[in-house]
Amino acid sequence: MENARQALVKTGGDHIVKSVARTCQTLVYFDEVRRPLSVVEVAKELGYPQSSTSALLKSLVKLGFLSHDAGRKSYFPTERVPLLGSWMNPDLFGEGTIHRLLRAVSERTQHVVVLATKNGDEAEYLQVIRPKKSSIHHISLGTRRPLGNSGVGRVLLSRFSDDEVSSLLRKINAYRAPDQPAVDVKAFVASLAETRAKGYYLSTDQVVQGSGLISMPFPNHLSSRLFAVGVGAPTDVILRSEKKIVGIMREEIVQKLRKMS
Repeated sequence: MENARQALVKTGGDHIVKSVARTCQTLVYFDEVRRPLSVVEVAKELGYPQSSTSALLKSLVKLGFLSHDAGRKSYFPTERVPLLGSWMNPDLFGEGTIHRLLRAVSERTQHVVVLATKNGDEAEYLQVIRPKKSSIHHISLGTRRPLGNSGVGRVLLSRFSDDEVSSLLRKINAYRAPDQPAVDVKAFVASLAETRAKGYYLSTDQVVQGSGLISMPFPNHLSSRLFAVGVGAPTDVILRSEKKIVGIMREEIVQKLRKMS
């Protein structure tokens, strides 16, 4: 029986651009097997040279369509893939449940709301809800933040064990750019206990001067992936409204998801 990847090639004849065909075939292959794949597996199944397969997968990671698990040496699609068609068949994203919860938080706080997930050594914004009168303009879909130096990164890491966090941060320090400061691994891990106890983290002037973000874990009732939700506003507003914003986030997300489960 002809599979989707074979049909994909036949429909375009000789006019298909090779790089486009390989990209589409790779994504279709993930859809078929529905599990993480290594470079070797993709190259063997699709008949590509291993070097060009590795380059292709790394490019898709940089573009935000794949996530990379360095420990397992595997790749897996991110939520940006289903987001491309979410407007046609909304489920968890698009105008679905998660989007409605995020929009409710944004409407009540009148601030920017983001949904982020771990992608390699960074946190990536998968959803951004922006009020018309928002003064925060540096946040956009696909924005990436360092795991060790951002609020959403800290919240995402709080879902892992201390040993896992230590191992990841040491790797990040080893491969960081010369102009990037090293993360104090011991102090970072020690501080995670407070983040876990409070259930959220407030960061100010950490990535962008004059801007703050309140981040908290997004309950994984609707997905096996780990997410963090954040509310962004000018630093003085975040500090002044911390209690109110946290209350709204918990009411609209934690409590409503608990009722749905």
